[in-house]
Amino acid sequence: MKRSRAHGRLICGSLAAAAALSPVMSLTAWADNISTANFNLRQKVVKLTGIMEISSFRGEVTRADFAKMLVKASSYRENLPSSNASVYADVAADDPNAVYIRVAASQGWMSGYLGGNFKPDDPITYKDAVKAVLTILGYTDEDFTGDLTSSRISKFNYLELNEDVSRQADDTLTETDCMNIFYNLLKTKKKDSNEIYGTVLDCELNSDGEINPITILDDERKGPILVHKNFSVAQSVPFDTEDANVFLNGVESTLAAVKASQQQAGFAVLYYNVKSKTIWAYTTTGWDTKDDSGNNTYVLIKGEIKNIYYQSTDVMTPTSVRIDVDEANSDDDFDTSEDVDSDGYLNISLDSSELQYMFSIYGDLEVGDDVVLVCNRSGSTYTAVDAIEY
Repeated sequence: MKRSRAHGRLICGSLAAAAALSPVMSLTAWADNISTANFNLRQKVVKLTGIMEISSFRGEVTRADFAKMLVKASSYRENLPSSNASVYADVAADDPNAVYIRVAASQGWMSGYLGGNFKPDDPITYKDAVKAVLTILGYTDEDFTGDLTSSRISKFNYLELNEDVSRQADDTLTETDCMNIFYNLLKTKKKDSNEIYGTVLDCELNSDGEINPITILDDERKGPILVHKNFSVAQSVPFDTEDANVFLNGVESTLAAVKASQQQAGFAVLYYNVKSKTIWAYTTTGWDTKDDSGNNTYVLIKGEIKNIYYQSTDVMTPTSVRIDVDEANSDDDFDTSEDVDSDGYLNISLDSSELQYMFSIYGDLEVGDDVVLVCNRSGSTYTAVDAIEY
């Protein structure tokens, strides 16, 4: 079995795979002279933040779709009204976008038309998107003079919210346009503030002034969770997985593929991020056969704890464990002839305080327990980065 290349941390390995170019990426850089790498970064950021997911680069975006994107890009996404009551005659209360339209209208980001209609199926225009984004940043009509549309667009351009977007006031927007607008929003400072808007979604800037997708993933990652083959991966995370971003052993995947690999391996180790609706699943099967990086890789080791070792100068803090490896349910790259000791057991280092606590006299793991260890492997040296009692 081949393994995914590590990038310092388990989650970074997942991100590296997530950033791999899609087969159609060569067709997408047509937009506004944006480089493929930058396009890919922007696409991943708006997806990981949960704002939007591109299904058609040139696809037209409706007013209802844009209202949903606005709410997903705001703090209201976590406090949606429980009732879908509509405030517009042409938006049914049971319309799945009714709640988003209601929030967007109540916050003044978008407005309706004469006759009490919202026209949810009409395409969103550039001028309406400009007004919405400036409003979400804290700007009001009092901040503009003369022709409001022209004045807003001038401010929009001054703030560089139009980066990689080339549209006129009455032009309609594509999914690519919206991707760029919302990415630009995330890295723009709020009105009268030195704080970028993206802090609402826990975004940070890199030294080059771009949104750092790693911090999005890393900020509220939860796990690990051990899911046996008779239990559902989808039901093991606290969010609807219908539109979730799924990675299997570091490669962008699907829940169906995770389930198949889980069934074959007997279990899966899960991590998740609620805000980005992302699931990272690790099993001992289904790895990317194109990546055989050898050293500095992550592997799953299942086995029985035989010994827990402590420093002679600190008898309270364990430094390593000795595992009788269940080879049938561990990564099949595990080479017993090279890596085990004279008794046939594998020694695994414990470097983090969290793992040292788990294996200490205060923790839950002890000699005789079956355990699954997520390990960083370098040559024949194994260091645990996570552990779960099996």
